[in-house]
Amino acid sequence: KIAYGGRGSGKSWAFANMLLMRAAYKPMRILCSRELQNSIRDSVHTLLKDQIQNVGMQAHFVITDKEIRGRNGSLILFKGLRGMRNDASEIKSLEGIDICWIEEAQMISGASLETLLPTIRKPNAEIWLTMNPQMTHDPVYQMVLDPPDNALVRKVNWNDNPWFHETSLVAEKDYKRRVDPEGYRHIWE
Repeated sequence: KIAYGGRGSGKSWAFANMLLMRAAYKPMRILCSRELQNSIRDSVHTLLKDQIQNVGMQAHFVITDKEIRGRNGSLILFKGLRGMRNDASEIKSLEGIDICWIEEAQMISGASLETLLPTIRKPNAEIWLTMNPQMTHDPVYQMVLDPPDNALVRKVNWNDNPWFHETSLVAEKDYKRRVDPEGYRHIWE
């Protein structure tokens, strides 16, 4: 699953909520990743923690500094891809991943993709990618342009987000459109 597009679309929030709903429904092993993740602060840990609070799922999860555990046995892990690519033991620990969510997927290198894709091999496992495209030659954007046969690819932007009008991003978006139309199209569209 690839969700790509501009800022303010709600891609990350939507994927976080879908992931939490699935993890609460049945035991799963979930990897949340990005190319570089030097600490848990660089991950979607805070986003998931906040969404657990926002949707009232505190009874379903135990949040620690390094992972999120479902009371039903689900486990949500957080790791950077570059470190795993350089450490074979990190790859082996990924056995049995049901969902791998890669945030900021536009930053993923070709080498990281080549390491990750065959690693997530459990039957019916899924890889979810959220990204704001930067360059047409980025490896994940190439998957947007020529997706694998079983991929679900959706472009989503701020105008697809029904809650966008409630955010402080509206003024930022409108200002960018007025002073830098080309930059606006790249960032927001």
